[in-house]
Amino acid sequence: MKFAHFTFDPVKDLLGEGPLSEVYRALDETLERTVALKILRAHVEIDPEADKRFEREARHTSRLIHPNIATIYEYGSASGRSFIAMEYLQGRTLDKIIRDGQVGAEEGLRIALQLTSALALVHKNGLIHRDLKPANVMVLDDGTVKLLDFGIARANGEATITQHGMLVGTVLYMSPEQVRGEDLAPRSDVFSLGAMLYHALSGQLPFPGNSFPEVCMAILDGKPRPLGQMRRGLPAGIEAFVMRCLSTRPEERYADAEVAHGVLMAFSDSAASGSSTAISATFLSGVLAVPPFTAPGSDERSSAVASSMRKDIAAELARSGMSVTFSDHEPVGPETSSDFVLHGALRLEASRGTLEIVLDRRRGAGAGETAEVWRERIEQEDSDEWSLQARLVRGAVRSLRRQLAEHSLKPAMEPAVRDAEGANLQARKAHEVLHRGMTKHLMASISMFRRALELDSHCAVAYAGLAEGLVRKYLYWDGDESFLAEARDQARRALASDPACAEAHTAIGFAYHLTNHPIDAQREYRLAIQLRNDEWLAHRLLGALLSREGNYKAASPLLQRAIGLRPTYISTYDHLYHVLQRLDRYEEAIGIADRGIAMARKQIQRVPDDQDARVHMATLLARLGQRDEALDLLARAQEIGPKDGFTAFHVATVHAILGNPMESLAALEQAQARGYFVRAEHRNPEFDPLRGMAQFQSLGN
Repeated sequence: MKFAHFTFDPVKDLLGEGPLSEVYRALDETLERTVALKILRAHVEIDPEADKRFEREARHTSRLIHPNIATIYEYGSASGRSFIAMEYLQGRTLDKIIRDGQVGAEEGLRIALQLTSALALVHKNGLIHRDLKPANVMVLDDGTVKLLDFGIARANGEATITQHGMLVGTVLYMSPEQVRGEDLAPRSDVFSLGAMLYHALSGQLPFPGNSFPEVCMAILDGKPRPLGQMRRGLPAGIEAFVMRCLSTRPEERYADAEVAHGVLMAFSDSAASGSSTAISATFLSGVLAVPPFTAPGSDERSSAVASSMRKDIAAELARSGMSVTFSDHEPVGPETSSDFVLHGALRLEASRGTLEIVLDRRRGAGAGETAEVWRERIEQEDSDEWSLQARLVRGAVRSLRRQLAEHSLKPAMEPAVRDAEGANLQARKAHEVLHRGMTKHLMASISMFRRALELDSHCAVAYAGLAEGLVRKYLYWDGDESFLAEARDQARRALASDPACAEAHTAIGFAYHLTNHPIDAQREYRLAIQLRNDEWLAHRLLGALLSREGNYKAASPLLQRAIGLRPTYISTYDHLYHVLQRLDRYEEAIGIADRGIAMARKQIQRVPDDQDARVHMATLLARLGQRDEALDLLARAQEIGPKDGFTAFHVATVHAILGNPMESLAALEQAQARGYFVRAEHRNPEFDPLRGMAQFQSLGN
């Protein structure tokens, strides 16, 4: 079908539709690009103001150039129908994500940060969105968030367009003042933002109801259940943020999205939680030297304000964990111990202030050189000098926190030659050793990952491998949570070196997986697969997780893909065998078990100390009823690793399959005595025959 200078298939290319418009994926023949084409329906008698609102959407959105706002390319009309051509986005709307389950705390924070950043620009331009809801938030395949649909947005003081006297917007997320039909301010959008985040994080609406009036009354009553009661384990900072957004009194909410974004940035950089499975703390690290700020013109007023701002900025950064030192000169000598140097230059002109800040980084230990890594100019205007100073400080600190957090994770810039190829080769070998299973393999691989980083301190795959090793160390060392915190730090270093490092997301997901946060784990695994479709371990772990939750249909192709990518990892065959059995595909299940056993024989012949292959071959033999050979393999495994907790745990698993509950329980007790964190596997269905035994119930307590 051709419409204006666009072509599309009205059936295959339909992306969505509503009572007033339809959206298609279309080809812009003039510029030869794919767009999302929104076309106003003809004869919209149900809403005579629809065309005005449509035009206003195009006008308002075209003024907002921001990476988290969908870009408007063109507005026009053809054949008597108005249209908007906009950026074509591939992803899922937040309402669809919520329907799949709760959004994880880290994912929720990432979404909130991007949303508040976009909404801050909306408010800065004097606009109010007025229809914030999950359906108007798109999460792209790469994790980028896009704010959509400004059809009922309006500027402060602009005449309201209503729909036949009804409320404009989606009532489920409306502020009390919007329900009452009052004039709105940015604080109304802040309320709607809080309502969306409440729904995303808890899976429940903050103001539920079975009818339009019932929902309106719940909003006006303003008594949502505390978010912490709806979702246990959330970091306190996130809960406090959401509940403040939902304050019934507008003056108790954040003034606008810019203020809300600043609060989230501060939390992102420095909040910690006492929960054993919550997001680990992310404090700024390093030493920052702050020489005196300059004030061109050197008038007394500017110099005094510059000096005061220097102290205020330093104090705010110190509260975030950064060690700050003041110096009266440029700290560049080799004797200086700072990691960063912050320069500032202030210019005051009547009620307007401009602060230019420059962040330098030292090139390495003992080096006297620094290199500029970032600079920004912050401009504010306020007739009150104290307010002007506070706004400049707030803007500087918000930007600095983000930059210091990012650069403190990145390796220092070293003049020495990097052996990137050698580091990657070492890291890949370390991964092979890590997956052989035993504690000795784990420790050897961690040493190898560290040697890879000595060859190249920018090697993302080595940081990611180290993160995975530390997660396994948590499992092998009595569930010591300090290893998880360190694993997350190493994963973040991997992503700082390479934002597309799929293995880093797999490691983060594995940490969530072992601490019983399946929704968070799934999102990290899926992100890893989106970044690199040949990330075999993400396929394998996601398949195993979905299998454990009973979603066998979705697990099967993931596990098959994992085997195709890494056929020598035998445990995947065992998981797929279980899945195919549950799907009543018995012949295929036996076939996959036979394939796994044959591959295990080859792998053990090639790598005799591959304990993971050995114990999972025994598992497959046990499932096929080949009892004697399975027991012979267990005896060989125990001979190779007589004091190894990993080996003892899998011996317990095979005995459980063979129907030997006492032998299984004895092996589990040995595994725990040798440090294996049995409680992490307490829900394993293989141990169902043991659940009535008091000794089993006491394990892990």
